[in-house]
This record gives sequence, structure tokens and C-alpha cells, in this order.
Amino acid sequence: MENQIIAIESTFYKSLAIKGDELWLSTNKESDFGTFENGINKTGIMKAAYAYPLSSITEVSFNEATESVKLRYEDEKGKLKKLNIKFEDKDFSNEFGAYLGEKLGMTRSQEQERQWKPLLTNLFYLIVAIGGTYAIAMVEDTAELTEGSSRKSQSRGAILKLIVDTVGQTGVIIIGSLISLFIIYRLYTRFQNPANEVVFQKVEA
Repeated sequence: MENQIIAIESTFYKSLAIKGDELWLSTNKESDFGTFENGINKTGIMKAAYAYPLSSITEVSFNEATESVKLRYEDEKGKLKKLNIKFEDKDFSNEFGAYLGEKLGMTRSQEQERQWKPLLTNLFYLIVAIGGTYAIAMVEDTAELTEGSSRKSQSRGAILKLIVDTVGQTGVIIIGSLISLFIIYRLYTRFQNPANEVVFQKVEA
């Protein structure tokens, strides 16, 4: 785990590394420690990477069924802050969370998650899938999909337009239905088999 650059999928950060007694995080997809360190040393708007002392981390937690590890740490002013780090898969997320907690000599506790938490999340995805499928399938002129206020929304619209033009409204409904069924399956299995919430906490001196 140490002295290697790990790709992450967080909203803000894209690369992570444990280097010495620090946790390095970068907003860029780093490939070598030289550019990584340069990003840390920069200041102001040019700063693209940050180094967090491992000693400042007070808690490491993760859900065994998700790809995220949550950290609590104290900043330079002693204020408690949070970091949410998302990895590419849940197995590596679990491995990293456990490794970091054990490396820092923290006390481990574990309890089963409340069943309603993943239920609400997957229910939201299900509503989005059904609503999105209906909205796209009902579009009569697919050119409307590319009418966005930003380049990003226009690009997404172009992809949707290509899909609708290729498979048609019936195809969109079939694809949307399959996605909805998959979400229902995930919802059921997660509800029947709740995952564990693992928490590592700093031992008070």
C-alpha cells in the first residue's frame, strides 16, 4: 500500500499515496512521485495536491459493500474535517481502510448496517432510472436532447441522442426496464444481506 500511487474516483481527488508519514492526495491523475510532490509544493490556485499528516487522522471508516473509505482528521487549527475517498472496487476499498486503520494503531469496531440506509439509496436510483427511461422514451425529436447550456450537457445529450436513434423508443424502454430490474435485484439482496460498518478510531493517550 505504501510508496505507490493509487487511482481513485472521488469527486475532487483522482490520485492517492501513502508516502512516509503523510497521506498524499491529488486532483490530477498522477503517474510519478515527482509531479505529485510538485503539486503539493505549489501554492494558491496552482496547488493541485495536498499532504495530510497520518498523525492527524482520528478515524477511518468504511462499509464493506461500498467503494468508499471515510476519514476524519484534524487540520492545522485543530478543527475536525472529513474526507471521502472512493476507489474503483469495494474489495480494494476494504483492504485500504483496514490497512490504514491498522497502520495507525487504531481500535477496530464493527456493526451491521441499518437495513433502511441502502434501501433508500437504491430506491432513489430506481426512481431516477424509471423517470429517466420514461422521459427519454417520450422525446419525439431527439435533437432536443443536445440542447444544453454547457458543452458537458450537450455532450451527454449527444450520447443519449445516439442511443435513442440507434435502438428507438422501444429499445430505450427495454434497456431502462433491465436497468430497473437490476436495481430492484440489488435492493433486495442488500436488504436481505446487510453489510458491516467498520470503524477504526484513534486510541486516546
